Amino acid sequence: MLKMKNRIIPAILAAMALSALTACGGDKAADTTTAAEASTEAQSEETTEEKADETKEESKEETTEEVKAEASGDNSDYLAQVDTMNKAAEEFITVSMEFMQLAQDDPENLDAMKECIEKTRATKQAFVDFSKLDTPPEGLEEPHARLAEAASKYADTLEVYCDVLLASISGEEHEAAATIQEDWTNVATELSEAMGAVQEAASK
Repeated sequence: MLKMKNRIIPAILAAMALSALTACGGDKAADTTTAAEASTEAQSEETTEEKADETKEESKEETTEEVKAEASGDNSDYLAQVDTMNKAAEEFITVSMEFMQLAQDDPENLDAMKECIEKTRATKQAFVDFSKLDTPPEGLEEPHARLAEAASKYADTLEVYCDVLLASISGEEHEAAATIQEDWTNVATELSEAMGAVQEAASK
């Protein structure tokens, strides 16, 4: 039974914030790097603890989840589509870390940084694709509608985020620069909660 990783979305927030700080840091690159390393270390420790907890619970829950899946119908294909967004989120984090490293090591290499930003932008496609799904499993119509809307908003916000980053590395001011972190927090929180609602409904 596929188990969705609901905590991946909050992790995006940390990566996004660090990327924004790095891109806009300018002369404060050293301070930004220190903050980034500290946050990355904290995130790594949290991830390790979460994985340990998940490993302990997985063996206990696997049989129960399989029984529930059989009782409620096979939602595995649908949940696999949901999980494509988690995979895209993981890719987002990987590319964000690459961007941070590049901004630290070679801040004058704008072409490489722009390439990283476009790779980041490409991760929105999984969310766009999911938002267009219109045939959820029976019984999941309502939570699916919520998740599809959240995925669409996430994709739109990611697009703006990438534009803000492009502007910042070029020394320009983007109109959304002042609100992007709050907007991102809001859409990522809603996406995470909507994913949880889908998982809960699918397990019944």
